[in-house]
Parts: sequence; structure tokens; C-alpha cells
Amino acid sequence: MNKKSDYEATVFSGMYSLIFKSSKGTSNLQLPNIFMEEVSEVKEAESQKEDKKNSKKKRSRKSPKMKVTACPHYNNRHYAKNMCNSCYHKSGRDKKAWTCPHQDRSLYAKGMCQLCYLRSYHRARICKPINTEDLAI
Repeated sequence: MNKKSDYEATVFSGMYSLIFKSSKGTSNLQLPNIFMEEVSEVKEAESQKEDKKNSKKKRSRKSPKMKVTACPHYNNRHYAKNMCNSCYHKSGRDKKAWTCPHQDRSLYAKGMCQLCYLRSYHRARICKPINTEDLAI
């Protein structure tokens, strides 16, 4: 084997040493790309993936959006009963309260109107039963 041809074929053929300076100087400061084959394979794989993506129709997983038709705010997002959020909460709820004495008012939660529900909610939070286990030191 020829030493010169082996030297030219190595990765270090274009490099030079700062310690052992050659009389020729530097001819090439760039390293050869040893990953050229792998890069081309990766590019081919990416292009194939893009082709598959472009060939398939994009299907949306969401159901088609309903249009607001029962209130004047047709630009707003649909909430319920073909109304936007604010119109539904003003006029869309038609059930009446049945567990509280205000049966003429609209239902808020747990069968009660808003006033009775909030009253019972805050009473339950304030008047919690005292557990003796929690007080043990």
C-alpha cells in the first residue's frame, strides 16, 4: 500500500497540526462529510412521509360546529339550544325549581333556585360537623 494514498483517504487529510507545522501549509480546512449516506437516507424518508401526508385528506376529529340561530349573536360560539352562552343563561333555561319554596323561579342547581342553593351551600360550609379525631393532639 502506498502511504500517501492511505493518508489522503483518512478523515484527518484536511487538518493540520499547530504543534507540528508542515512546510506546505494548509490546503483544506474542511472535514469530509462521513455521514453523507445517512443524511440522504433521512431526507428520502422525510420526503416520503410528506408525500403520504399530502396525499391523504386531512380529517377533522371534531364534530361540525353548530351555528347560533336562536339568538341575535350569530358571531358568537354555540353553547346550547342554538344560543350563545349569555343568551342561553338568560332565556334558554326553562326548568323550574322543585325542591325549594320558590317554584316559580328557574332552576339553578340541585332542584333549587339560585338564592336557596347559595344559602344551603354556605350553611354547609360554615356549619361543618366537628370531628374529634381532627382535634386530637
